[in-house]
Amino acid sequence: MSQWEQAVDQLSPAEYPDHAVRVERAVREIIATLAGHPVSDVPEAGAKSGDVDDERPRRNEALRRVRAGRVAQNLLAEAVTRCAVEDAADAVWLGASLADLGEAVGSTRQAARKRWPDLGRVHRVRRWVAGHADDLVTVLRMVLDEAPGYAAPQGSADLLDRTVRALDRSLWAAVADRHSGSVCDPDTGRPVRWRRLAEVVDGELRTLVDLAVPTTARSDTALAAGRGVLAHYDAVVAEPAAASA
Repeated sequence: MSQWEQAVDQLSPAEYPDHAVRVERAVREIIATLAGHPVSDVPEAGAKSGDVDDERPRRNEALRRVRAGRVAQNLLAEAVTRCAVEDAADAVWLGASLADLGEAVGSTRQAARKRWPDLGRVHRVRRWVAGHADDLVTVLRMVLDEAPGYAAPQGSADLLDRTVRALDRSLWAAVADRHSGSVCDPDTGRPVRWRRLAEVVDGELRTLVDLAVPTTARSDTALAAGRGVLAHYDAVVAEPAAASA
């Protein structure tokens, strides 16, 4: 018996029919919708010996549902895969390790790493951002506070101004996340706190540091601090794939 069959068996006799009916109802609704789409067209089966009343058209409708069922099966498999990828990423942003993911699907950390190859990087970034959040906010504020001391390369003044404003918005959003009482977005329910802070570092901070030219000692120090943060971030991202997660 597979682990999934064992999991289904953990439903009580009262729970199993209820969940099974809910799933079947949803599947039948999808099939009914697809049956009316040209993708479910089937060759007309023609008249059969012994046909009575509306048997022939009803037979063709049933054949369309058979075709629609196969289409639905593929669509559902794709949807389940997409949901699993999204949920696995969310779990890692919430602190789960690859070993935890392996346990959740009844496999090993190595199997989870192979199944979701990008999540080792996410795990390392999340761990680093969560462990250095205070320092990151301090550096981001420093870089932002010294913005009047930055100059832009010729023709890039508007870009520098937009980048500073973008960093300001993103920083305050990240600070608001830290005081929201939840690590998740209240509208989507998905984890946002550490992901947003990582995006500020790898996005607005990187753009600003690459673009801005210091014109004062303080602005030079701020940009140097920003480059230091980015060096640490890049080192974390570049850790070997075999790094613990």
